[in-house]
This record gives sequence, structure tokens and C-alpha cells, in this order.
Amino acid sequence: MPLIPPIAHFVWLGPQLPDLGWLAIASAQRRGGFSSVRLWCEPAVLKIDNSMNALRDAGLQLHDLADLDRAASTQTDELRLRHLCATLPSPAARADVWRLRIVRAHGGVYLDSDAIVLRSFAPLFSFSSFVGLEYVALPAALYASKNPLRWARAAALLAVRHAIALRQGAGQRFAKVAAHFHLSCNNAVFGAEIAAPMVQALCAAAAQLPAEQASRLYELGPRLWERQTGNRSTPATTALPCEVLPPHAFYPLGPEICADYVAHDPHAELGDVPDPLAYAAHLYDSVVQRRLGRRVDLAWLQAHTRTTLLGRMVADLVPDLASARGR
Repeated sequence: MPLIPPIAHFVWLGPQLPDLGWLAIASAQRRGGFSSVRLWCEPAVLKIDNSMNALRDAGLQLHDLADLDRAASTQTDELRLRHLCATLPSPAARADVWRLRIVRAHGGVYLDSDAIVLRSFAPLFSFSSFVGLEYVALPAALYASKNPLRWARAAALLAVRHAIALRQGAGQRFAKVAAHFHLSCNNAVFGAEIAAPMVQALCAAAAQLPAEQASRLYELGPRLWERQTGNRSTPATTALPCEVLPPHAFYPLGPEICADYVAHDPHAELGDVPDPLAYAAHLYDSVVQRRLGRRVDLAWLQAHTRTTLLGRMVADLVPDLASARGR
């Protein structure tokens, strides 16, 4: 019997949903096997965006983030978590806290706005909670180390990954050296039942972080998950059950290697999806932007629908986006 409600949650803290975010939501609606897709935001900001009408017509539900604060809660950590949502300087850090609170209260699957859903999540709904691993060169444990050899090894891994990512086919070349990298949790995609023990523990741990630490990059996201799970699955019979999925589930092309999504590939040598077993593909939008020197938007996708892996992944959705944007 499924434990996780078939609900997809997105959080957007900006003034207008970007084209990639629109496509992420549309992909969840069309492919994810969800009965409900919800966007948590400030509706007053998004209501002027007419392109949202097409997503609403397809069933998207807009939810005001403030409603989560107004709802009565008996959680002892709620006041601290609300304070973090209101005061953290980084939107990314605030979103890390919002997503934990939303999934704790409502259950379901959280997805970043640059995660393109590729197939149904239904096989994952039977877990109490799940999260995915990615390959990294700088695991959380490294930052507490003063061993120069560990830092030298990390620098070497970064250099190798950068060199691999410079040419098309980075994913295939990286696979040959992936075993030398670390596996760490990423919270761009995760799911849980309502009040799942693992999410309860994550919320409690987030509430206990000192203000200075909570403000640091990744502390309320990947590093929080890494410390709590140890990057390993825990059985359903344990106090904090959680399925920790391999990188191909959500991060088939990891940091820097994600350049393959936008590499020139006119003969489809990279295929139509990054991995046939992937449930979603997190695009690492900031990395892709840095590689391209521009944001991936409708104009870019229309020009590269057939000539890039990303274009082929969303080819069936781009006409709908163009219609919604009135172009």
C-alpha cells in the first residue's frame, strides 16, 4: 500500500516562474503519475503571469506559502523553522526549509524547478521517504578535515571533472572515473509520507542549527541530508526509514557533467534521455547557465529542440510553453 501521497510540490520564491520552471511543472503533470501538482509561492506575485493559466487549466494548484505559517501546528520546532524562512538571506536556503515543512505537513514529492520529470514516480510511493545521491568531489565531511592530502585529492577530482565536462559525451567519460568520487545526498528531489520520521528528524536538526551555520551554502540542504542519512538507505523496520537512491534516479548527469544537456548534439548521439532508469533529471540550472553564458529559455529551446539532449527531453512540451507565452 502506498505511503507517499501522489502529490508533487514545487516552491518558487521569485517574481516570475522562468521557462525552465514552467517545463518542470508541465513534465510532472504529464509524466510523473501524480494526482496533484502544487506550486507553493506568493500568488500575488505570480497572478500577473498569464502563462500560469495553461498550467492551472491542466490542474496545477497554487498554494500561498503564508498558509503554511497560518496553519496550526504542534511541532516544537515550527517557530524556529518559520524564523529561518523569514530571515535567511539566501532564497535557496529559505527554499530548503520551506520544502521540508511542506512535505512534512502534506506528504508527497518535492522537485526543484529545474528538475524535468521523465517517467512515473509511482514505484517510489511505497517508501516512507526517499532521496537521491549524486557524485561530488567535495563531500560535507571534507570541510571538517585539516588533512592536506584529502584536500589535494579533492582538488584533483575537481580538475578531472572539469576536463571531462569540456567536451560532448561527458557523461560517458565520467562513468569511467565515477567510482573515485563521493556519493552524497541532494535534496533537489525527495519524497515522504506525511510526518515521515526522517523528515521529522531533518526538521528538528534544521531548527537546532546555529544561525551562522544555517546561513552557509548547502547546510540546510544536501549537507543536512548527508549528516542525517549517512548517505545510506535505512530499512522500513528502523526508527528513521529512508530509501537512498543511486545517482541515475535523479542526477544521471551530475555537477559540471550536466553540460551534456546543452551540448551540440545534432545526431542524437547522447540519446533522448540521459538514462532510461531516471525518474527525473535535475539540470543544475546555474551550472548550465554558466556554461552557456545565458539562461535556458523558450527562444533557446526552440532553436535547439532537435540538436541537444535537453531539447529532445522537453520537445513535446515546448509548443505548449510557446502557446502559453503567446509566442
